Amino acid sequence: MGLDFLLLLQDFRESAGMWLAPFMSWITEFSASFWPVAAICLIYWAFDRRGGRRILAGYAGGLFINGFLKLTFCVYRPWIRDARIQPYGDSKTAATGYSFPSGHSTRATATMGGMGWQQRKRRAWVTALAAIYVLLVMFSRNFLGVHTPEDVIVGCVSTVGMMALTGLIENWSDKKPSRDWLILAAAAAVCVAAALYYVKKPYPMDYNEAGKLLVNPVSMRADAYEGLGFLLAFSICRPFERRWFDFDLALSTRARVAVGIAALVPLYAWFNCICPAIMSGMGRAFGKLLRFSVITAYVMLFVPFVMKLVSGWLKNR
Repeated sequence: MGLDFLLLLQDFRESAGMWLAPFMSWITEFSASFWPVAAICLIYWAFDRRGGRRILAGYAGGLFINGFLKLTFCVYRPWIRDARIQPYGDSKTAATGYSFPSGHSTRATATMGGMGWQQRKRRAWVTALAAIYVLLVMFSRNFLGVHTPEDVIVGCVSTVGMMALTGLIENWSDKKPSRDWLILAAAAAVCVAAALYYVKKPYPMDYNEAGKLLVNPVSMRADAYEGLGFLLAFSICRPFERRWFDFDLALSTRARVAVGIAALVPLYAWFNCICPAIMSGMGRAFGKLLRFSVITAYVMLFVPFVMKLVSGWLKNR
């Protein structure tokens, strides 16, 4: 049924909907870009520390479960399963690896969806816009021919589940802060178990007519390390951030916005320049493991530490 829906969209795209394809490409590319991450960072640094931390937690959980499900089910892309499906433009080149569930849907749900959820009681219009954007990203993956409806629905729903779970864990630890260390131990155990599972489990080894692997499991394992590293780094940083970096009390909102905007510059360089160079020179797996690990430490520890230094400097002027 999912493949038939993609063929129906393909017929529409090629006959009357080609004008819509560039917009859908932009929607899908934006969801995995630096800017949603930057928005979360500014929320966390300048406006709502607790809400921003919860969005980060949901994002870490979403990327982790996405990688876990991809490596568990090993579902091939739609055009591999049905040669009639021809993705739009260079989407086929960009969308490598397994198909189920959709990583873009996961990222959109965790970032924009997470921001919308945090605003549901104060700014309902933000929540509505966030929901529309998430649905657009999900539809764009179908429209471009790179994911089935099942892929995007499970990508969204599994991420919502992880956002709910991490929210419950945050509430549980708020009642007794010493539980932070138990959460860290549990998260570390889950990450170690997942890493062993990724390495030891068997993967399909199917080849095309040219003798090339349809999907390289080594590359897919490397992609899964991104979510694993993110979840582990968040769990490590979280207890220290909660105890020693009360930056939201040390500076005014205006000062935090100024420091936050300045802090986005090196973060942008890491996201778009330094980390890709590491993946190119030192291996995809190492780069993916570092990507969000470094971002998490920078966002939750380094920048808050700088804010406290700035606060001390302003007080001593």
